[in-house]
Amino acid sequence: MEEGAIAAWLKNEGDPVKKGEVVAEVETDKATVEMEAPADGVLLKILVPAGQVVPVNTPVALIGEPGEAVETAAAPTPAVAEETAPTPEPAPASAPAVAPAEEVKATPVARRLAEEHGVDLSRVQGTGPGGRITKEDVQAHLEQADEPPPPDGVKASPAARRRARELGVDIRQVPGSGPDGRIVIRDVEAFAERAAAVVETPAPAPTPAPTAPTAPVVPVQPIGAAEEIPLTRMRQRIAEVMTASKAPVPHFYVTMSIDMDAAMALRQQINATLADEGIKVSVNDMIVKAAALALRKFPNINASFAGDKIIRHGDVNVGIAVAVESGLLTVVVRNADQKSLSQIAAEARAKVQRAREGKVQPDDIGGSTFTVSNLGMYGVDSFVAVITPPEAAILAVGGVQKVPVVRNDEIVVGQVLKVTLSADHRVTDGAEAAEFLVEFKRLLENPMRLML
Repeated sequence: MEEGAIAAWLKNEGDPVKKGEVVAEVETDKATVEMEAPADGVLLKILVPAGQVVPVNTPVALIGEPGEAVETAAAPTPAVAEETAPTPEPAPASAPAVAPAEEVKATPVARRLAEEHGVDLSRVQGTGPGGRITKEDVQAHLEQADEPPPPDGVKASPAARRRARELGVDIRQVPGSGPDGRIVIRDVEAFAERAAAVVETPAPAPTPAPTAPTAPVVPVQPIGAAEEIPLTRMRQRIAEVMTASKAPVPHFYVTMSIDMDAAMALRQQINATLADEGIKVSVNDMIVKAAALALRKFPNINASFAGDKIIRHGDVNVGIAVAVESGLLTVVVRNADQKSLSQIAAEARAKVQRAREGKVQPDDIGGSTFTVSNLGMYGVDSFVAVITPPEAAILAVGGVQKVPVVRNDEIVVGQVLKVTLSADHRVTDGAEAAEFLVEFKRLLENPMRLML
């Protein structure tokens, strides 16, 4: 987390507050969390109004003694000068006559990157909320620096052109996502990945037909009144993470069907036994446990790609994707391979509930090494999911369906579950991913192994 927004102030200036009392709600890129008063006193002044986005560690309010002058309780100069408007000090005679960098809205990471490369932030076009400059904006500015006029009329950075030549991509066909539609490296790599996906599943060659004149492209006109909805911090973060994953990470997919008759019978028996204790094991709890045990045997699936190396994680922390009102959130069951089904059920239920209520705690999120995304409750048979960086894989789970199956040469009704593993081809390969699913299937079709 680099920055957050004050969603709402729950106290007004002049109100007394006690240590630990909730005074505001803060919207981060993952959830809306409560901010507590660090000490007893009076809310002397609100420095950051509701709706304002500020970097982490920026003072947002002053708490002091009743009647205390605000000036005596003033905090150090915050990171974003324009939001607190301190009185400027006279500049030394040798100072350049340009606006200080702090007057430009930019994330801390963007400022650091700009300092490292000597970039004047006032010359960078910001694409973040309210025109804020992000790390990607600085990188795009660096890519286009000192570029001669393009001979083909295509706006593209030198690095993007070089990458296009390496991948054999026609730069003229690549849509740009940089400032003013400029093509950057990520655009070329994303285009190459889409082209590779088409090559991997070619359609049957059509019978040649006489060439017909191409019909003119007619722009699609919107029907009815359009509505523009500003991105929330969570939705913006989801967009950034998914783009950072789908474009550079080479996904591949492996799907398998699992006989769930034995697992469903065991689940019914467990829930009947533990009913008095208020514990209810879900199908997803069994999936989390089976995935955790399988991950112990296949450490490359429980891993991350890190440039020139692969990191195999020592802990098995299984994330559970949760649909919340403003987007998607992943809660984490840590060391899931070492916990019983009942422990996983209780922990997952509590964390999922807090996520849906917008009351997640710091330990509820972050640090997952593998994720399970389940859409079975919506009647979905199967789907594919996008890997969440820096993880190497994610398991997409459909619903348990009653379908005809063949047993002992007879057609009977069975309960079948389809799962699809999305994996990072830089870390693992199809054979290993298939072996992981074979082990996962073995555990669910012999569910007593989940109890050992």
